[in-house]
Amino acid sequence: MKKRVLSALLTGVMVASLYGCGSAPAPAPAETKAETTAAKETAAETKKEEAKEAATEAASTEAASTGEPSGDEEFTIGYAQRATDAAYTIAIKERNQDYAKDHYPNLKWVETDAQGDVATQAANIEDLISRGVDLIMVSPLTSDGLTDAVKEAMDAGIPVVTMDREVDTPVTVKVVADNKEMGVMAADKLAEMMGGKGNIIEVCGTTGSSAAIDRQAGFEETLASKYPDMKIVDSQDCDFNSAKAASYMEDMLQKYGEGEIQAIYCHNDPMAEAVAETVVAAGRDGEGILITGMDGEEAAFQMVENGQMAFTIIYPTMSPEAMIAAYNVLTNQPQDEVVNCIPTLVGKDNVAEHLGTGLQ
Repeated sequence: MKKRVLSALLTGVMVASLYGCGSAPAPAPAETKAETTAAKETAAETKKEEAKEAATEAASTEAASTGEPSGDEEFTIGYAQRATDAAYTIAIKERNQDYAKDHYPNLKWVETDAQGDVATQAANIEDLISRGVDLIMVSPLTSDGLTDAVKEAMDAGIPVVTMDREVDTPVTVKVVADNKEMGVMAADKLAEMMGGKGNIIEVCGTTGSSAAIDRQAGFEETLASKYPDMKIVDSQDCDFNSAKAASYMEDMLQKYGEGEIQAIYCHNDPMAEAVAETVVAAGRDGEGILITGMDGEEAAFQMVENGQMAFTIIYPTMSPEAMIAAYNVLTNQPQDEVVNCIPTLVGKDNVAEHLGTGLQ
């Protein structure tokens, strides 16, 4: 990181020393009118320059105290994306970067895309370390697969800000939404809609990801403790992937006949949307099966409005919270180690408020 060196004060002290020391000057000769005028103009210009320099120095000092860029410092952020095949992962990157462009013009970006492969994402983080970036922002694919790479960055003195999912090693800041609470919210809402009883199929996310682990735990623990007559009759990890979810649901609709499934709890919207379409294609949409999702995609909002989905839960895109946290770290501003973003349940009663705002 570049450090500003302000020399105006030191220069002022040196000039004052030169004028304040030594023998007294000889009396000046009498000035002509022209010389007097010229001297006054020169003095005026000198005051203007001094005022300008003072203003510049004051602005620089203020920037240092507020964390705003002063114009001569630059930072390079390495962004380690897990994938760009879903609306959510695209939004979390673009919205944070758009905020940076508007508020932090002196930031530079180095981006990588793991394309859904955890080994690639770990290698990408190691590459960012070798490039000497000032801070790494990462949206982890799994919690345990990046432990060594993130630890290596932290040990090298490079701050790390995680978004959405977490890793199994300490980081500088983690920006999260409470995935477990989202599972609790889904269980409570389904219990309300199902009258506290019925069979549920759970379509899970990626094995080992903190989001899938917590969304499953929050949902299943709530059913076990509060709604003993609501049973999960089948579940499968589908990697947050719509095609895998559709294939799984085709099997489930053959395994369970009419009236044997009351709800399908999906860990994200792309899977929920695929499940809803599969139910329609199988001619089972007239059974009133309650299909739920998470993330807050525009397509999900539209399905909630037309009755194909019961509800979804908006999972915040961590923006601009992650970008603000990263910049606070870079500029040595106060920053909490954990930033919690609040999820929102969107059902038939409030979907109109959210149409047009969802992830594309």
